[in-house]
Amino acid sequence: METSNIILLVISSAVSFGLGRTFMHFRGKKRKKQAQERQAQALRDKPLEAASSNKSKRKRQLQQLEKESRSQKS
Repeated sequence: METSNIILLVISSAVSFGLGRTFMHFRGKKRKKQAQERQAQALRDKPLEAASSNKSKRKRQLQQLEKESRSQKS
C-alpha cells in the first residue's frame, strides 16, 4: 500500500468513528430526555391517595408533599 492510501484510510476511519460517536451521543441524550418525560407523566397521572381521617397523619402527608415539591424544584 502506498503512503497516501494509508493516510486516506486513517482519516476516513477517524471521520467515521467521530460521526458514529456523535450520533450515539445525541441518541443517548434523546433517550434520556424521553425517559424523564415518561417518568414525569407517570407521576402526573398517578391517582391521588384518599385523605386520612387522622389529622396528624394528614399533616405529615402534606409536609412530605411540600418537601418533595421543594426538592424537585432545586
